[in-house]
Amino acid sequence: MNIASHKMIDLARVMAIIAGVGLLYSPSVATVALIAAYVAFLFSGEAVDRFRSVLARPLGVWGMIFLGMVVVAMAYATVPWRERWMDFYKWRVILWLFVGLALFDDARWKNRFLYMFLIGTGVAVVASWFSTLSGISLWRGPQELLRNSGTQGMAFACAALICVWLTREPKHLDVPPWVWPVLAALYMANIVFITNSRSGYALLGCGLAVMLFSNASRAQAVLGVVGLCLVGGLAYLASPRMQTIVDAGVEQWVTAEQSDHLTNFGSRRVFYQNSLEVLREHWLLGVGTGGFAQAYGDHVTKKYDASDWRALRTTDPHNQYLAVWIQQGIAGLVLFLVWIAAIVRERESPRRYHQLAVAILMGWCVTSLFSSHFRTFAEGHLLATFLGVLLAVELPSVASRRDAEISRDL
Repeated sequence: MNIASHKMIDLARVMAIIAGVGLLYSPSVATVALIAAYVAFLFSGEAVDRFRSVLARPLGVWGMIFLGMVVVAMAYATVPWRERWMDFYKWRVILWLFVGLALFDDARWKNRFLYMFLIGTGVAVVASWFSTLSGISLWRGPQELLRNSGTQGMAFACAALICVWLTREPKHLDVPPWVWPVLAALYMANIVFITNSRSGYALLGCGLAVMLFSNASRAQAVLGVVGLCLVGGLAYLASPRMQTIVDAGVEQWVTAEQSDHLTNFGSRRVFYQNSLEVLREHWLLGVGTGGFAQAYGDHVTKKYDASDWRALRTTDPHNQYLAVWIQQGIAGLVLFLVWIAAIVRERESPRRYHQLAVAILMGWCVTSLFSSHFRTFAEGHLLATFLGVLLAVELPSVASRRDAEISRDL
């Protein structure tokens, strides 16, 4: 290991940061950066040592056990092997999480990622406000400048949580203390008044609750819950857009059985109901990795007339937990939840970063009740990037050996 090895690690970190920001704008840019990060990491000469340290941690152990269950479930699926492998491939986000945990063992690089993420989302939030207030059209509508409204809402929510977190970490940048609260308000107001994203509402609310109550007493937690509910209610009353989005979602959900046309939340309710019916027949072992689409399609074909929109096939139940349970069985669901618990209970990572990581993770857990956000390309890789960066710990054996050899080479 020499200076070149150290530079390859730094290159991998740079590519990981580009990928994390690129996920918000361009899947192509993100994909190229992800591949470059993998390649640089593998050719660094440190990959084995770093990966071994990651896999020795509880979150690494349980992540691998869960992946093992996904592989086992491939064996008893009845669909073609191509579909089994394609479904397994979607869990590559866990590998990306491990790479992030192996790379970002330096607090300077953690901070660089957070700052670059704020810059990337900052450009979008300023452009969104400019387009809204001026009426000037940009590359897309102000509510979906970042790929789509869902991604934009979740990205702005993460940025707002970072800014709230930075108000407690004044040593990060030499900036006036009012900057972070102002930026947080800018992101939050955009989510409430401009961006059409129920996922953004859920992620922001849940993340704030975790950050505000993690070290609070019982009385403070109760007051905090009341305060958050009050603020959320005021935001709803003040924002016609938020009222429209929330009310439409509730109405679509309630009237799904009577509706004569496909709606966003109406379709989700139908997906859930039919998925639960499929689950009743396969609750123990599941249908196997990659088997959901076929099992669901067979079920709705028998249940509905072909002209009924409820007979629409889907490759995902739009609920991460249902998706795991139906395919990998009860064991898969338990292992998935244990893996999440291992991340939450992680004690080796720096405590100040751990709080932010848990806040973002809990937000993802809530939004995943309505989508499979743990393994979709943009949202899944974004979560894995955040967790990898924030929960990475210093690797003393690798770091000390690297520093010693760099000093010797110099």
